[in-house]
Amino acid sequence: MTVCGTPAVFILVSIVLMSVTPTSTGHKLTDTEIKHLCSKTNNVGGCYKLLKSDPRTTNVDARGLAEVSVDLASNKANKTHSLLNSSVNATHDSRLKNIYKLCSSNYNDAIRDLKAIKNYLHLGTYKNIPSQVKDADEEIKQCKKVYGGATSDRSHIKKKNQEFELLISIVKVTSDNLNKN
Repeated sequence: MTVCGTPAVFILVSIVLMSVTPTSTGHKLTDTEIKHLCSKTNNVGGCYKLLKSDPRTTNVDARGLAEVSVDLASNKANKTHSLLNSSVNATHDSRLKNIYKLCSSNYNDAIRDLKAIKNYLHLGTYKNIPSQVKDADEEIKQCKKVYGGATSDRSHIKKKNQEFELLISIVKVTSDNLNKN
């Protein structure tokens, strides 16, 4: 009976480990596949240029590309958040200070969403990613509404928002790609 039980236990343990271990497609993405993913964003050329400028994308699979896109978005969000916090301290205009604070809070929430996405990627629970991407995107749209039309003193933040929106659209398409696999 021990002989029959041992293979069954081995199979059961293997199934459990396979279901918990994050999986990756293993298939290395080609330039054509990356361009195709970028065609689903709001800026094909910008997407491709951003992804290909990162050395980690030279030999990457779908999960790796999603991880790179999250890292790029996280870096941009953190830099913009810092810029907003610096702007709060640098201005004496109370209205402008309030706008910077509101957007800083939005970026803080987007950063939290990106950390959750990174965790879901690590765990291999890709189905949870789209709602976090949507939340991060909504945070930046709220900041954009607060800013309204860009004036010379706010145009740099508007540009950062646009750059982040592109990065979030890249995170969306790369994570959607994981969910279809």
